[in-house]
Amino acid sequence: MTVRRRDAPPAFAALALAGVIWGTSFVLGKVALIQLSVSHLMLYRFAFASIGFLPLLWRHRPGLRRSDWGIVVIAAVVGVPIQFLLQFEGLAHTTASHAALMIGTAPVLVAIAGFIVFHERLRITAWLALGASTLGVALIVIQTGGTASAGHAQPTLSGDMLVLASLFAAVVWILVSKRLMTHYSPIVVSGLITITGTIVLAAWVIARDGLPPTALRSGTWMAVLALGLIATTCSTVLWNWGLAHTDAGKAGAFINLEPVVGAALGVWLLHESLGSHTVLGGALIVGGALVVSLQRR
Repeated sequence: MTVRRRDAPPAFAALALAGVIWGTSFVLGKVALIQLSVSHLMLYRFAFASIGFLPLLWRHRPGLRRSDWGIVVIAAVVGVPIQFLLQFEGLAHTTASHAALMIGTAPVLVAIAGFIVFHERLRITAWLALGASTLGVALIVIQTGGTASAGHAQPTLSGDMLVLASLFAAVVWILVSKRLMTHYSPIVVSGLITITGTIVLAAWVIARDGLPPTALRSGTWMAVLALGLIATTCSTVLWNWGLAHTDAGKAGAFINLEPVVGAALGVWLLHESLGSHTVLGGALIVGGALVVSLQRR
C-alpha cells in the first residue's frame, strides 16, 4: 500500500494512542486476574472486543476473497489465543512492570523479521541497537526475584520468558495483518481476525476450563470491559489504521509507548518496585527499539 505524506501525522497519532492504551492492559489484567484465571480473562476480553467489532463490520460489509480466509485464520489463531494466553500467563507470574518492559523488545523482533522475511536492510547502528536491547532483556532477567516490596508480587524468570515468547506470535500477527491491509480496510482486518480468533479461543477455553464465572466484583467487570472494548477493539483499530498508512518499521517505534506506560502504571498504581538492573534494562530495550525503528530505511 502506498503511503501518502499527508496521511503520516494522523497515522502517527493513531499509533501513539494505541501504544498508550495497550500500556494500560497490564494493570487492568492484574486487577482482573485477582478473580479470574488467565483463560477465562482472555475469553471475556475477546468476547467483549468481538461485540465491539460487530457493528463496525456490519457497516463496512467485508467482501473477503475465499483465498484470503486461510491468511485470516492464521493471523487469528496466532494473534489471539496463542499470543495473549502466553502473554497473560506470563503476567500472572510476574509483575506488570516487568511484563510491560519485556514488550519493549517487540520493535526489535519486527526489525529482525523484516530482515529475514523481506530482506530489509539494517544499518550498523541498528545492529548495535539490537545488541543493546538483548542486553536489556538479560539485565531484567537477572533482576527477577527480590525486587518487589513486601506484600507485592515478585517478577519471575518463567513469567518474563512467557511474555517474551508471546512477542514472536505478535510479530506474525503484525506482518500478516499488514499483508491483508493491502487489500482490505484496517477495520475489516481487525474485526475479522479478532472475531475468528475469539471463536477458536472460546472453543479451547470452554473445552479445557469450562464456562467462565459470572459472580465477579464490579472492579473486575470494569477491568474486563476496558480490556475488551478499549484496550482491544479501539486500540486494534487505531493501530491497524496507522499501520496501513505508514511503514511497519516506523510504526514499531510507537510500540515503545506500551512498556513505558505499563511500567509507570505498575509502579504508580500497584506499588511495584524496579531494581537498578531493571531500570537500566528497560532503558536499553526502549532506546534500542527506538533506534531500530527510526533507522530501518
